Amino acid sequence: MIKTMVAAALFSGCLAACGGGSDGGSAPLQAAKPLTISMYGKPLVSASSGATAHVQLAAAARAASAPDTGASDAQATVQTLQDALASRGVTADVTAQVMDGTTLHELVTTEYNGVAPSPALLTKDPSEWVVVNFQLDDMVTPSSDPAQQAAMSQFAADLVVFSQWAAVAGKAVFAVVPVQTCDALDSASAALQKALIQAFSNGAALRFIGQTSVSFGFGNGTAEPTATSPGIEHFGADCRTPDAYIQNLVVQSVADSIAAGYKESAASASAASGASATGT
Repeated sequence: MIKTMVAAALFSGCLAACGGGSDGGSAPLQAAKPLTISMYGKPLVSASSGATAHVQLAAAARAASAPDTGASDAQATVQTLQDALASRGVTADVTAQVMDGTTLHELVTTEYNGVAPSPALLTKDPSEWVVVNFQLDDMVTPSSDPAQQAAMSQFAADLVVFSQWAAVAGKAVFAVVPVQTCDALDSASAALQKALIQAFSNGAALRFIGQTSVSFGFGNGTAEPTATSPGIEHFGADCRTPDAYIQNLVVQSVADSIAAGYKESAASASAASGASATGT
């Protein structure tokens, strides 16, 4: 339990350091045109979720007729996030590409030979946003397994390379916080969380978004939701499959963070323009 609290504290500190969607110390993003967002990784919304109607994820229903599940879920995620941002006054052009850990590794090794850029190249102000929801290839095996630990290390190394080259291209990378699952204390979700922290600690140009109230304690060996957390009934028979209600919590949190950061950057751009116009 102590290890869990330490890990949670570290991740919370990481979220604070990244600003939860703020600029995290980087130059403000330009806000003169609609926000361009590229999404990579697992779709945030599942069009096939049986609980879709319960949480009114209308976009998922609109995409449910797509022939390919991955494409359908990606389409649902795009539309749902655009709708959520629009309701917050932000016009966004969102595209999505389904990608797992293996695909990430292939991209990094093919495009960049697995090597991060020189620090001297990390000077370009970001003009586009990238939202990543990468998963480990194995989201079942616990983090205590040696093979999973090796996969975590590779994932973290690949994410450093991916995010730093994105920064060179003028793209700010926002990583969606993994939803804690209730299957085990050392779950694959916890493994992914540790891998993200490792990547950030090793220099990944990341900012974390999408945090929710989902939280479980394992003091008696079985999952117990905290006072403010949704219960285990939202995680399926395997206790690691978030339903549409949890998916919606993540999407709304992501939209909150993006909208807040976008409006902040717009305000900064307007202030800078005003100062320039007055000669100050």
